[in-house]
Amino acid sequence: MKKPRRAERDATIDFRMMRRAMIDSVRAGDVSVRDACDAHRDLVRAGRHYGMPRNTPCPMCATASLRNVTYLFGPRLPKSGRCITSRDELRAVDRRPEIFTAYTVEVCVACEWHHLLTATPRGGARPRKRRSAGTGARESTAQQVRRRA
Repeated sequence: MKKPRRAERDATIDFRMMRRAMIDSVRAGDVSVRDACDAHRDLVRAGRHYGMPRNTPCPMCATASLRNVTYLFGPRLPKSGRCITSRDELRAVDRRPEIFTAYTVEVCVACEWHHLLTATPRGGARPRKRRSAGTGARESTAQQVRRRA
């Protein structure tokens, strides 16, 4: 049986319950809307320019301006992480041998609501093994002709 890649063995962390609790706290008046809608301007900018639009309305302002923004953290990346701008970039990360963590944040570009949705391990691809010229290599054409004769 093939041993799964490291990134496949680690579980994705889902923060939906914490998100639901925060929304309930705002609606109950325990947390002000101002405190809940305090996204950093760089996160809002990333959501506006690189975020993937969501089909659900914002839980705070009910507009359809929710976006998912993914940040990648890991070896040989800046301390502040790297904003992923396309699915092709994520596929490229999955082919790398290093292990990374991708954090997906939802952000509303209208009211600046934001919440962490998931933390997912990415990468961890095993390098391809090259076959040596010795055992396991394909027979040359001359060897095939000799064997048939």
